[in-house]
Amino acid sequence: MVSVRNRKRGFTLIELLVVIAIIAILIALLLPAVQQAREAARRTTCRNNLKQFGLAIHNYHDVYRRFPGGTTGSGCRSSSDCPTATTGRHRISAFVDLMPYYDQANLHNAYTAAPSAPWSGAAYWANQIAALKCPSDGNRLNGGSGGEAMTNYNFCSGDGSELMCSFDELSDGRDCTNARGIFSKQSFNQIRDVVDGTSNTLMMSEHATPLGDRDLGRVADIGGAPTDTPANCRAQFVDGEFLPAVPINTDDGYRGARWNDGASIFTRFNTMLPPNGPSCQEADSHWAGGMFPPSSRHTGGVFTCLADGSVRFINENIDTGDQGALEVTSGISPYGVWGALGTMQGGEVTQEF
Repeated sequence: MVSVRNRKRGFTLIELLVVIAIIAILIALLLPAVQQAREAARRTTCRNNLKQFGLAIHNYHDVYRRFPGGTTGSGCRSSSDCPTATTGRHRISAFVDLMPYYDQANLHNAYTAAPSAPWSGAAYWANQIAALKCPSDGNRLNGGSGGEAMTNYNFCSGDGSELMCSFDELSDGRDCTNARGIFSKQSFNQIRDVVDGTSNTLMMSEHATPLGDRDLGRVADIGGAPTDTPANCRAQFVDGEFLPAVPINTDDGYRGARWNDGASIFTRFNTMLPPNGPSCQEADSHWAGGMFPPSSRHTGGVFTCLADGSVRFINENIDTGDQGALEVTSGISPYGVWGALGTMQGGEVTQEF
């Protein structure tokens, strides 16, 4: 008897190409959905971080009967009288005071046992705290030139540019301790000071760190003085970058480079320019005042934490009033609904946002 062997038939080249094409189409269809799901998870983490900070601030207020200052810390501002290695030089950010309230008590103990300035290079300043990072911003971890870790979150100091200076008062008499928002330099507010209402007043938001040398997160050294308008700063920023002729801050100069430093460029913001707008300051120095709006890598706006502890996503197209107006030191903010959200006692009737 003659046996017939069964012949195994393989895929033809055309069939393989068809299968590969189908797989490629499926990947192309699924990849955006996967990316959207991942970004949704990242957004949720960013939002939850702000929620936790809002809770930490209120727990701090329950204990001390006040909010932390925009800058605090032992010592004084003079390096000759107060050494950088042993005092906070009055430049410690609110994040440091809040550490025991967001599971960083051990790090806070390390600082209080041996305080030093934010730029001192102390080992404890190099700890990258996960809660200070928004995953939507990417994987950037390097902070200041002294090895300091970074942050994507900041505190509201109002609707004016007089947020920071080397002393309490500049040579022209401007008071750097009297910002119109909750977090001011070396001064401390209470819930009762939020006359405009806790649901209408910002405490915190977020900021993006730069991807390049002139993009969002960098800070221009022009257009940030009180004699400038938000419109002047905006004119320096075109198609997502500062113009080539615009000088950029080189002094650890990007938003959030030092999580521990209360200087405006690092851990504070104001409500003059809209969310995702450019940042401008009046001098090439990390302690200079300026216009520092919040920003993010989210599409269309930023997350914020209000004084009642709630977290809201605010559209970058929110009403910003008269961008050609100079800042004010009292009364209604000229910068629309956005400006009103930054003030504690502006007397504005805040519209829906």
